[in-house]
Amino acid sequence: MNERPVSDAYGADDPGPPSPPAATGIRHTLRERSRNAFANEEPRLGPTVPAAVRRWKLWLLTVCGIYPTIVLLGLATDPVLEDLYLPVRLAVLVPAAAAAMVWQINPRLQRHFGAWLTR
Repeated sequence: MNERPVSDAYGADDPGPPSPPAATGIRHTLRERSRNAFANEEPRLGPTVPAAVRRWKLWLLTVCGIYPTIVLLGLATDPVLEDLYLPVRLAVLVPAAAAAMVWQINPRLQRHFGAWLTR
């Protein structure tokens, strides 16, 4: 095979491949880097705890949001659902009203009345 001395492979002036650092040197370097990273990091604040919401205020806000929602959905779907029994009509209205409350109405009401809810 092609066997040559190392000095021929790298040339007379080339010292050859660098020798790997000792394992303790690597550990020391990594430890120093992690210490420096934590030393330069800004201090973290603890998780914030939301203020307690008054339950009766949340109930009142929900009633004020759900009543017009059900009335408007009832009026809008009455021509289509008027021939159905009341439980069937409610089976259509309640999921639609709940979806509107959860994804549209409640977030807007809570954003608008958020300070009042926690007073």
